Amino acid sequence: MNFSLWFLPLICGYYFLSRYVYKKYKYSRLETQRLVFDSFIYGAFIFIVIYFFRIIVELVFPEIIPKLYKNLYKLPIENHSLLWTLILNFLIVVFGVKILNVILKRFDYFNFQTPVEKAVDKFGDELELLFKRAAKEENLLQVTLKNNKVYVGFVEYIPPPKESNYLKIIPLISGFRNNDTKELEFTTDYYNAILLYQSEESKYDNFQMDITLKQDEILTANIFDFDVYKAFYKNENLSKT
Repeated sequence: MNFSLWFLPLICGYYFLSRYVYKKYKYSRLETQRLVFDSFIYGAFIFIVIYFFRIIVELVFPEIIPKLYKNLYKLPIENHSLLWTLILNFLIVVFGVKILNVILKRFDYFNFQTPVEKAVDKFGDELELLFKRAAKEENLLQVTLKNNKVYVGFVEYIPPPKESNYLKIIPLISGFRNNDTKELEFTTDYYNAILLYQSEESKYDNFQMDITLKQDEILTANIFDFDVYKAFYKNENLSKT
């Protein structure tokens, strides 16, 4: 047998780890040696499962495999042991992963954690975890940038961890912190603009309310509560009188 054919299970393992939605975010971060090793393990396991399935089919329907091989080897391809089993293994993995990903997405991952949420929980930093919490719990998020600009808004999109250095927020209000006292003052209200956008989305389909923030420029971020802010602001004013 041509031993170069055994690269096919390795490729199958790599394809599975890099394309299956519940694996790809993890393995996109691992070093090459670990990825190759795990690709070999997964590829070998998948091949063994499919090979045993072939044995069962051959036992139950003893005429199918010989007839199938008889037709396949009419093709102008050199005859090698397990050649078509390895090719079938590769095709099953490629199409199986695509179909499985579509099914998982179609049925909302069967109410399990989405792949991105799971990846953020395992590999995300504190900022990504905070954005995920704000998105899932529909909380307002307050973000202070290094230039003292402050945004308060909603998070609708949970980005895969470490995939990009940018995060998005839909602003509700914005303002700035005083350079000396660091007191927060809101200057812009986006609420009416959001209502207008939502009322006629088709008219403003080219307009995006999202603001993209570079993670390196974010100084602080926290869950924002208007009641807590008002109480704190009131106490601050009382302390100055």
